[in-house]
Amino acid sequence: IGVGKLLSTCVCPCRKLTSIAFNDMNPFPSRLLRNRRVLHLERLQAELRELEEQHKEFITESVVRKDKELDVMVSEDDEDL
Repeated sequence: IGVGKLLSTCVCPCRKLTSIAFNDMNPFPSRLLRNRRVLHLERLQAELRELEEQHKEFITESVVRKDKELDVMVSEDDEDL
């Protein structure tokens, strides 16, 4: 048997097996994967929105806290006079 004949008989079953494995017996159909990606993306976006809200609240609280600290410092300076 020549090398060409051996390769041609070996390549065809490989292609057929690949087709069966990834098309016919595919455990991960593209529709299922697409739906799961959408679901996870929605969850991640919701978490990101929540984190952004928490960040805004933190920044607001930090500004208020600094303002109060400055007021206390100024009032302490006024008492010294």
